[in-house]
Amino acid sequence: MPLFPMTDSNFKIPTEFDTEIYRTLNNIDNIIYFTWKIGIDSMEFTSPVEQSDYDLPQIAAPASTVFFGGKTIHPDDKTKFEKFFDEMFWLQNTKNDYKFFSNKIRLRGKEGRGYLWAEFRLLLYFDENGPQIAFGCICNINVKQLWQMELQHSAEHDVLTGFFNKVATQKHIEEYLNSLTPTDLPPALIIIDADGFKAINDSFGHLFGDGVLADMGHEIRGIFRQKDIVGRIGGDEFVVLFREMPSQDVLEKRCVELLKNLDRHYESNNESLPFSVSIGIALYPEHGTTYTELFKRADRALYNSKSRGKNQYSIYHSSLIGRSLAVDSSRDPQHAEDIRQKAFQDNMLEFILNMLYETQNPEMTITVCLAMFGKQFNLDRISVARYERSSNRYVNSFEWLSPNGFSIVSKEARQNYADLLERRYFIIDANYRPTPYGVMSICEDTAVKYPNDKKVFSALKLGAFAHSQIARGSEIAGSVAFESAHPRIFEKEELSKLSVFSVLLGNILLDHRNDNISERMSKHLQNILDHMQEFIYVVDKETYEPIFFNSTIRQTIISTAMEQTCYKRFHNLDAPCKGCPVKKLSKDGNEYIDVKLDNWGVETPARAYNIHWEDEMDKSLALIIQSSF
Repeated sequence: MPLFPMTDSNFKIPTEFDTEIYRTLNNIDNIIYFTWKIGIDSMEFTSPVEQSDYDLPQIAAPASTVFFGGKTIHPDDKTKFEKFFDEMFWLQNTKNDYKFFSNKIRLRGKEGRGYLWAEFRLLLYFDENGPQIAFGCICNINVKQLWQMELQHSAEHDVLTGFFNKVATQKHIEEYLNSLTPTDLPPALIIIDADGFKAINDSFGHLFGDGVLADMGHEIRGIFRQKDIVGRIGGDEFVVLFREMPSQDVLEKRCVELLKNLDRHYESNNESLPFSVSIGIALYPEHGTTYTELFKRADRALYNSKSRGKNQYSIYHSSLIGRSLAVDSSRDPQHAEDIRQKAFQDNMLEFILNMLYETQNPEMTITVCLAMFGKQFNLDRISVARYERSSNRYVNSFEWLSPNGFSIVSKEARQNYADLLERRYFIIDANYRPTPYGVMSICEDTAVKYPNDKKVFSALKLGAFAHSQIARGSEIAGSVAFESAHPRIFEKEELSKLSVFSVLLGNILLDHRNDNISERMSKHLQNILDHMQEFIYVVDKETYEPIFFNSTIRQTIISTAMEQTCYKRFHNLDAPCKGCPVKKLSKDGNEYIDVKLDNWGVETPARAYNIHWEDEMDKSLALIIQSSF
């Protein structure tokens, strides 16, 4: 029957809102109304429920049995609906009043349609004796809810594998960890990383590589349960939260099975390449109670699996803290590079400082770090240049090139492109501006920003650039350059690391080459640490007396007497800080210890490792790097 029977001679067009208009609109929106008499637990619908999409009785009595005892509500929504009811009936009031409640659940549909999303809306009236009567409605929101769920699914899931993406993985694991109670079975966090994937991807192509990753994801899904949280957090790196772990034996059997299933060779055009995975595991709560803590420990265990030859699993234990991540490069040179690249990405600052002290060779350090940056951010050219006042131009000291990179210091370039190079220098120099990351010259698309100079940038293979100026006081000392052969957006992480890199290494590398290396490092390393934003100090491991502290501390604490211990001067304590890492360090090893320390009333992350300091070579010292406020 039509909503508005225009052919009916008795039909009259309404002139104002009335009961019939409300009824017609509600039918269009598929809304059904009910009255719920609390005392007798009876719910009666005011309109025929057979006209709705839901399998509901006209009178639900007792209502609690209809909704909680049978199959009216989807099993996964019953707990949520129980909390909804508890919130209503435990509400305490001492005067006549009403409250509005709403909740989204799935109700059983008619004629085998499965469960459909609905929204309960309820006006609950009560007096000093509690709830008395409720008036409400059930709105069909199935199409809207499914659409929203589809959008959320697309935003949270990796297209290739169907697993959670990096952001969603952390979100769902954190939510689960926060919901755990002391009686729940503990979970385990597992990181699964491919071995040999880069060689396969490079040799057989990206489409073949995608197939390998999809197959890897299929095997992971088959080994773990539906309730376990699985995510793809990187190109060939996956995370699993093994929920409600029955026992460690079960966990280890699953890992062994996964290793066996993914130990294979891929062949194409008479070429055969090996493939396997390495696994790192952290246990809750022994190794951490947050996602960050568990991931960090599982990642350290993964390093251990990789360094021991790959295709195996490791469970984190405290002895891994002091274990060097060095790998026997003669056994697996590609994996040694992978380990080093991973360490650089995790904490660039500590990687560079450790390398400086271990090698005593700034030139080697800068060469390695340029390659690290290039691979991490997919750049085509990175260089460090000195600024020569006599010629008013930058002269390269160090340079790294990808296969697409173009060297501006080659003899051929100088002979054939002298004018182009001169124009390039002028454009980049004129584009320097103050930014939150220091004085930088940034262009994300040279063809768009400088249309009149397309030939210049095309000939020099320069599609985008980010140059960071190195200064000594008010004088320009040089620059560090990130360049791409194609247009690209420079992310905050890249610009931040470019800035730190300029501060960390610029002064050391741009100094006179004939200076004594150790003297140069001592002089400039203090200058670097002095200008960093973290709280940084060097202490005597025996007496806890500070040997050095940077300007960030001096600006925070007005009086910083050297003769006091670090815990007294910096933290106003009479004994070493809780969790102090100084005594945990070995005598002269290269390990670092990751802790949280009280930072003038605020708990902040901190790291400590051994250090050698000019003029204090006879002392055992520790360098503490602590996050600022």
